[in-house]
Amino acid sequence: VTRRLVLLQALLHQHYRVVKPLLELFPNMSVGFTAILTCSSASESRQAVREVPLERIVMESDAPHFLLGVFQVLRSVCQCAHPGLALATVREIARVKVLSLSHTLATLRENACRLYSL
Repeated sequence: VTRRLVLLQALLHQHYRVVKPLLELFPNMSVGFTAILTCSSASESRQAVREVPLERIVMESDAPHFLLGVFQVLRSVCQCAHPGLALATVREIARVKVLSLSHTLATLRENACRLYSL
């Protein structure tokens, strides 16, 4: 159904949980990750970061839906998600992919500019 309704060259943004079968089908699709990557319990999310090419990743805050209060790792920083946590997300993506922070940040910036036509 999706294939018939969406142009294959459309710019798309999807959450990583639904992405695997769509990455090949939609070459312009981006996958969003949040600061939940920094939580010790987020092994599935970190595995997704390993599998998704950096050029297809964008950062998200998920504010206010993702509440950090339940995650001990980030509780000391704040009680709710906000855009300021993007740097923690970038740092974790760089760590998981074993890339420099500057390269990761530059690529993610390019991705956001491309996705949102900035």
